[in-house]
Order: sequence, then C-alpha cells, then structure tokens
Amino acid sequence: MCLLGVAVGVMVLIVVLAVMAGFEREVKSRLLGFSPHVQLELMGVQGPELIFDWREIKEQVEAVEGVEEAYAQLRDFTILEMSDLFYPVEYRAIDTTNESQMKGLEELILKEKYGGTADMGLDDRAVVAESTARQFGIAVGDRILLHSARNLQQLAEAWKTTDRPLVAVEHAEMLAQVRKDLRNEMTVENTREAFDIAILSGIFDALDAIRQENIRESERGILINILSTFQSGKPNEEDTRFLLEPGSVESVLDQLDILEAMDREVEDGRLLRGMREVALPRELEVVGIFRTSQHVLHPAVFVPLSIGQELKNLEGGVEAIGVRVDDPYKVELVQEQLNEALGSRWSVQSWKDQNRSWVELIARERMMMYFALSFIVLVSAFCIMAVIFTITIMKKQEIGVMKALGATPFQVVRVFTFQGSIVGFLGAALGVGLGLLVVRFRDPIYGVLKNVGFDVFPADFHGIDGLPAHVNPPEVVIVGVGAFVLCAIAAFIPAFLTSRRDPASCLRNF
Repeated sequence: MCLLGVAVGVMVLIVVLAVMAGFEREVKSRLLGFSPHVQLELMGVQGPELIFDWREIKEQVEAVEGVEEAYAQLRDFTILEMSDLFYPVEYRAIDTTNESQMKGLEELILKEKYGGTADMGLDDRAVVAESTARQFGIAVGDRILLHSARNLQQLAEAWKTTDRPLVAVEHAEMLAQVRKDLRNEMTVENTREAFDIAILSGIFDALDAIRQENIRESERGILINILSTFQSGKPNEEDTRFLLEPGSVESVLDQLDILEAMDREVEDGRLLRGMREVALPRELEVVGIFRTSQHVLHPAVFVPLSIGQELKNLEGGVEAIGVRVDDPYKVELVQEQLNEALGSRWSVQSWKDQNRSWVELIARERMMMYFALSFIVLVSAFCIMAVIFTITIMKKQEIGVMKALGATPFQVVRVFTFQGSIVGFLGAALGVGLGLLVVRFRDPIYGVLKNVGFDVFPADFHGIDGLPAHVNPPEVVIVGVGAFVLCAIAAFIPAFLTSRRDPASCLRNF
C-alpha cells in the first residue's frame, strides 16, 4: 500500500506539473505570437507622444545586439458593426509588409477549423479573434464595419453643440454692446476708421473668447472673419488709436447681422450633415480567424497599419514601436541595451513587464501545485514511517539479539532505512513511469473522460483544444528524487529511535 501511495503521488504530481507547463507554454506562445517582446514609447511631458520618424528609430533599434526586428505599433478602440449588432472592441494595426510579424500571426490562424489566412496586404481586410467571431457569428469571407472611435467622439461633441442656443441668442447683450461701441466710438483719421485701442481690444477679446467656445462651425467662421477684419488694421503714429480700413465697421456689422439672422434648426442640420463624411465606417473583409485564450489580453481585430492610422487620424504616425528579440525568455539583456541606446525619453517595457501580474500568477499557481500535491507523497511517507514503527515493535526481540551479538546502532538503522528506501525507490520509479505514460497518452485518456461527461479542461473557457502538456526533465528528476529522499527520511526516523533502545529491555520478554 505504501509503495502504491508513493507511486500515485509521484504520478499525479508529474502529470499535473506537465499539464501546467504545457498550458503556460501554450498561452505564452499565443501571447508572443502577436505581441511585441519589447515595446518602445516616446514619453513627453503629458505622457506618450506620437512617433512620426518611426522608420529611422526602427533602423536604430535593429542595430542593437539581440534584436531580431522592430515594427510599428498602433492600437485603439473601435465600434464593430455586424448584422446590425454594435460592440466596442480593441483593434491592433500591424505593418503587413513585415514578414516575420505576419508569419507569427499566420501561425495563430485556425485554418483547419475556419480556413482563411493572415494575408491582409494593404487592402481593406482584417483578421478577427475567435472569441469575437463566435460572438458576432463571423466567418471567413464576411464583411464587417469598423467605426472610428475618434470620429464618434467628434459626433458626441457635435450633439453637445446642438444643445446650446445660437451665439446671437446666448450673447445677445454683449453683441448689442459691440454694435453700439462700433457706431458710437468710431472717428475718422486720415480717411481711416479709428478707435481707442482699449475699446477695440475689449471688443476683440470678447469675440475671441466666444470663438474658442464649443459653438457651431458656421458661427465660428463669422467670428473669425470679424477678428480678421480687426487684425488687418494698425495703430496710428502716436500709438493711441487703432486704424481700420474704410468700410471695416460696416463689414463687421454686416457679419453680425448674418450671425443674428441664423436659424438654429438649419445650422444644426448643417452641422450634423457635415459630420457624416467624417464618421463613415470602414468596411473590411474578414480573411482569417486567429485562436485566442481567456488568459491573455488580445485584440479583437487585426487591421493593416494604414487603415489603423486612418481610423485613429494619425496621418502617418504611430503610438509605439514593437521589438522582437532572439530569445524572448532572456529579454532583460536586450532591454538594458535599448535603454542605453535610446535615452531617457523612451519607455522600454518588455512583455514580462506588461504582463507581470499574469506571469507572477502562473508562477504562484505552479508553486501551489507543488505544495498541495506534495502532500500525497508526504502522506505516503508517513505510512512508511508507521509501517517501519510497527515492524520495529514486532521485531524488538530480533533487534535485541542483534545488539547483544555486537551490532552497532548504525547497522540497525541501516537495516530498517534500507527497507523503507526500497519502498521509496520502487514507488518513485513506478510513479515516474506511470506519470510519463499518462502524459504520453493524455489525449485518449482525456477523450474518454469527456465522453463520460467529465471535462477537466473545457476549451470554451481556456480557448485551447485538447490537453496541452510539456515534460520538463529537471522537474521529473526533482519529483522522483524528492519522493525517494522523503521516504528514506520517513524510514530513518523510526530506525534511529529503535537503534537507541537498550538490548536488555528488548530481550526481557524473549
């Protein structure tokens, strides 16, 4: 029973650790398949700034030892429309001319399940996440609409503008005073219309303050014309009065008449119709569907870089530069070199920095598995200890005879420790063999469990088909040797206590 307990404990520990390692590698491979190993951002006073010379920075970064390549990074939120369904999603724009980046995305495409490819080119094409495809019922070849979130923000601002009254109504008193001052304060100086500088500056500042408010563009255009008329003048030689061209006051009054004659419904309709061209959605063809995982943050849609720039109104700029390195698991070395090469204005974050909470969570889960499942082996070791205690009690007369004939305590300890060690060795070896066998044939075993309604690794939750596993030889050795050592220690304790008994007391009932 003790041997079987040790074997089962070792087997379970090896299988669970292999599955955990396989799951971790699978998730990391998906994460590193489309995410940069290092992300570079240009930091300004108020946060990250746009990078317009990203091609020059790209060449500089690729010259750093250990860097495989660098490419443009752009991401934002958009409204996805499909079959009259609307949902906010994140899109990521990638440089489709970058072969290795496209190769990484191509490896994630679920060709056997959905068909398709990652080849978006520079056309109106997109690659959609499997979770998004399921949510909207999207298949390869369907067409989706992406609404620019930036344009929708402009629409929201336009709606807020329509809630305001017309400038002529909201600032009626002030405009009436402007009319009065323009008529009453004007004099003629050298055929030009002259005003006291303080009075004209007051009028200019009041109108300019209105211009900067959230008003209708047609109203703003009239105010700009008025301000331009004032700016076309110049002070007199004494710098006491401001001179305008003849007819300037009449022109300003005419502009104010136009401002007061505006119809609110007409102007609001003109404002909203003008926004239609800005907020038209971008129609894209879905050419592929890529696999995802619930455990990794991923974009819902991949689009070509040019389309992403258009959706975000960046006009050739990018938000960040992604870097892929030769060995992503030793990214810290390259990270230090990039910090030195680029300077303090650049933020250099590795994939471990960006996903630190997730990486730490996986590490904690593995340690918890080690800790929890080790109790199975520990219980088996206690069983061995109990058995050895029982044997020493049953064999106390024989132990007394051995010690009376000159056996040393070390020899007594060796006899019983050897017995427990044999059980530990055979149990550990059997457990390692069974564990590796279960890992090797995990898919048929997993299929049988699913057929009886016991799905221990649901694909709907984890986003991974099948049962991933990866055998780490050092871990197997540690588990096997650890189980053997634990059993040997468990046998040594009762053997050591027995070796200290007095031979006379052992032979008393002989």
